[in-house]
Amino acid sequence: MNDWMTLTAALAASTLLASESPKRAPADKPDIACVCVFYPHWHVYPKGDEWFHPGWTEWEFVKSARPRYPNHKQPMTPYAGYLDESDPQDMAKEIALAANAGIDVFLYDYYWYDGQVTQEEALEKGFLQAPNRDRMKFAIMWCYHERNDQFRPKLGAERRRLMSLAHTKEEFLGLIDLCVARYFPRPEYWRKDGKLFFSIYNFHTFYQRHGANPAAVKAELDEARARVRAAGLGELHFNAQNVRAQQAETCRDCGFDSTTDYNLGPGAVPSAATHRAAGDWQYDYAEMPAALAARLDEMTATPLPYIPNVTTGWDSTPRCRPDEPYPWRKSEYPYSVSFTNNTPDIFRACLAAAKKWAEEDPRRPGAVYINGWNEYTEGTYLVPNNFDSDGFLRAIASVFGRAPANEYTYVNPSTKQLFTIPAASYENMPYGPHPKQKIDVFLPVEKKGPFPVAMYIHGGGWSGGAMEDHILGSAIRMLLDRGLAVVGTGYRYIRDTRADGVTPPVMGCLDDCENALKFVKAHAAEWNLDLSRIGLAGGSAGACTALYLALKDDNALGIRAVAPIIAQTSMDPLEMKEWIPNSRYGAHAFGYRSFGDWLAHRADCAADIERISPAALLRKIAPARAPRLYLQYGAPAKPGELAKDPTHSPVFGERFAEIARERGIPCEVGYRGRACFGDAFVWLADALAD
Repeated sequence: MNDWMTLTAALAASTLLASESPKRAPADKPDIACVCVFYPHWHVYPKGDEWFHPGWTEWEFVKSARPRYPNHKQPMTPYAGYLDESDPQDMAKEIALAANAGIDVFLYDYYWYDGQVTQEEALEKGFLQAPNRDRMKFAIMWCYHERNDQFRPKLGAERRRLMSLAHTKEEFLGLIDLCVARYFPRPEYWRKDGKLFFSIYNFHTFYQRHGANPAAVKAELDEARARVRAAGLGELHFNAQNVRAQQAETCRDCGFDSTTDYNLGPGAVPSAATHRAAGDWQYDYAEMPAALAARLDEMTATPLPYIPNVTTGWDSTPRCRPDEPYPWRKSEYPYSVSFTNNTPDIFRACLAAAKKWAEEDPRRPGAVYINGWNEYTEGTYLVPNNFDSDGFLRAIASVFGRAPANEYTYVNPSTKQLFTIPAASYENMPYGPHPKQKIDVFLPVEKKGPFPVAMYIHGGGWSGGAMEDHILGSAIRMLLDRGLAVVGTGYRYIRDTRADGVTPPVMGCLDDCENALKFVKAHAAEWNLDLSRIGLAGGSAGACTALYLALKDDNALGIRAVAPIIAQTSMDPLEMKEWIPNSRYGAHAFGYRSFGDWLAHRADCAADIERISPAALLRKIAPARAPRLYLQYGAPAKPGELAKDPTHSPVFGERFAEIARERGIPCEVGYRGRACFGDAFVWLADALAD
């Protein structure tokens, strides 16, 4: 155990986790499949209409969840939107994101109760009808538990029974027959070592309901295997979930082929008993590497292959009643403990350790199991979101490799559309200790350097967004084709900087981007970059940041050109009201709750405004030191008309250009519509070419 404890603890503690360009495992190591649980509860289905109300889905709980404690990741908003997994087009988005990140298999929770199945639409109408379903495999996990109403129940009240298991041989074999008819013949069904993979949750219950008789269980499994053989479908691989080490021999005697865990949650951390004794309701996810190490050590000597399990987190508070005070007065699912600090970096450390263990285990488990893809109301999910962006998918890609290796697929937060661009030459390079302090570096292929640099800073109000978005995604190939190196920049959101005690909060975002640029400069020789030709671009808040970096301290960072897109060029509330009377944006950047509050306290933050606002910096910079400037907006402002989008009004650009002209600083403002924001990148490429 000590070797694994040391390895995972070191990985978790490191602030500079592995950042090499992701790739598939070397040929001399066994191929390890990445298997991820899929919870099919995000669509309308008949039983949901019957149990709750017509049109009900659990998205209602995701949308209405609220934070219960400081830095609680609620409410979670998926960047791709509240997808309907029974819609093949929506499902195609999930497949594209998962497959590109290195996930090989969706293991579907399957609810089968004595001849009745529910929630199968996600698999049958969604996944199996998706146009890109050939990019992944799927498998069935029988949810062998009673179906109780755990959806915002009253704490302490008896749970309503929704569906009941029959616990009979006929029930089990009926499900096998269903799979023979519907699923096992499909080319998309996952075969582990050539055998159809079928998992059962929960082994202990399954075993007990068979009289705790290994022979009885084995007889049923053997009959299931015979039926599959008779159908000409080959062999079955039976996987048992939640098997303790002392049960492993019994599990083998029952005829199972492998074991795993459904979720290695907070109860597995070494200090769980201490937490319980202290009455703690939040456990630090940083303890997860040690918990994983202990579990791997426990399962090392068992007779069956153990598929390591890595959890993305745990937080079932969205399933709790909003009127129930927190902390809970007693522990009773879903009123349970939560993980805090579940960062992509720690998750990556666990995932790397689990994969290495699976590669070196002589029993050849052949897979790593992740919970989960979309268990949103239990806090176990991988999808890109407003707290972590696509950090968890990036973590998987860094361990398992992208597929295909030369492409990166991501979802744009504002439009919810998917983009596929060339994979970064150096992905997720850390320039600081925070999980969001990362950059992607894209280098031109078959071009001769040193390369000019176009550094892009994403928008999202400094409160969300992704390193690459639709603005950069539409232009990156052109930039690379023209011989520019491109840098996608991640940085802490304002909620992160506030938690870190930064005042005003936006200063943390600005400092991060400056440090990212300095990191790029420090690696210029390694990446063959031309530091005399650095250009900045950004969208919205990222555009404001780009102007700040280029204008501060007389352009001390040596920026040649800036091409901000829909930039907020002033961060002075008084000036903003003078320019755009219906301005209402920016208070959060300075720690105020509303624009009116910010305006009322302007005098208190006047010094910060002077050092942050691009307009203020433009008035101070020596004209000879100023970079070239091109600001792009959708359309010119209409005289006398209130801005329909005051946050991105072209008045910001027009008034900024007036200040520049007064000071003799060249500054262009372009308008060609949102669909043509690529013009700014063409201008930037031209500006860096000479």
